[in-house]
Amino acid sequence: MRSKARIWTGPIPGTHEPGWEEPALVELRHPEELRPIVHGGLELELHYFRFGELTVLMGHEPCNGGPLRWHISISHRSRHPSWDEIKTVRYRLLGPDTSVAMLLPPADHYVNIERQDHVFQLYELLDDEARDAWVAPH
Repeated sequence: MRSKARIWTGPIPGTHEPGWEEPALVELRHPEELRPIVHGGLELELHYFRFGELTVLMGHEPCNGGPLRWHISISHRSRHPSWDEIKTVRYRLLGPDTSVAMLLPPADHYVNIERQDHVFQLYELLDDEARDAWVAPH
């Protein structure tokens, strides 16, 4: 039996745009044709969600052949996901104690193509030094 993702229910840090209301994050069964595209057929953890108008994928995968890390892909058909949507999905799916980065790779490694131009990729940071380097001293 497929396990469902755990959804963190705590408060989302920071502010939200005036009038923004958080939609439900609903986990659905992922389309079968998705696994070979995302994981090359490997039986790794993969979750598929709807978040209002957004499609969200969350996988535990060996990004670039390295150790397993969480990868969240957030997309909309006709616009960029908003900051409120991105940060809410990130905290709901990975909780308050995980650091992630939204990568803008070199042009020849860019993964979005024109028909997928409204997709944002978030990757879990594993290295303690990289994860903590940006934290301001208290």
